[in-house]
Amino acid sequence: MSATPTTSNTGLATWLNQGSAIATDSAIGLAITAPSAGASINIAGRFKAAPVTPYTITALVAATRSATGNNGVGIGWYDGTSKLHTINFALPAGTPGFQIVRFNTPTSFSGVDFTSSNNAFAQPMWLQIADDGTNVSFAFSQDGANFVVLFSTTKAAGFLGASGYKNVIFYIDPEGGQTIGTLMSWTQN
Repeated sequence: MSATPTTSNTGLATWLNQGSAIATDSAIGLAITAPSAGASINIAGRFKAAPVTPYTITALVAATRSATGNNGVGIGWYDGTSKLHTINFALPAGTPGFQIVRFNTPTSFSGVDFTSSNNAFAQPMWLQIADDGTNVSFAFSQDGANFVVLFSTTKAAGFLGASGYKNVIFYIDPEGGQTIGTLMSWTQN
């Protein structure tokens, strides 16, 4: 595990679609909180420029929520203009699962590259994104050491295109209920 993640030691200092969301640094990590977005997608997140390739970012993420919609907390990439490609710890139909999601904007869904079985995954969850310069991948783990890759693609064929995987993001989507996403560990190698 890393030192307690904060805005300054993670570099996740720039808002995407802040709206009424707030970010706080606490004794357990960086948290983003937002009221319910009703039945609408409304991603709020903190991002920074992606590291020089190759890199892997591993995050321990907790989600506190009472939602009726397809609510989510996750990490991923933001193209700096509008699009996101993410691993989302989601709550579809009330049961936790993972999705690799494409968003046209922070409020507009494009599609899903992968949806896991709804296995009632225990929290917190380890999420991982990696970029080797040619390919990007999304993975998860229950123990933080052994990861299952859920989806990978070449950047050229990926949703954000060859040059779009330029910012990394930690975000929440409070669709269907108030949401708190807490980043409890953040390592980058």
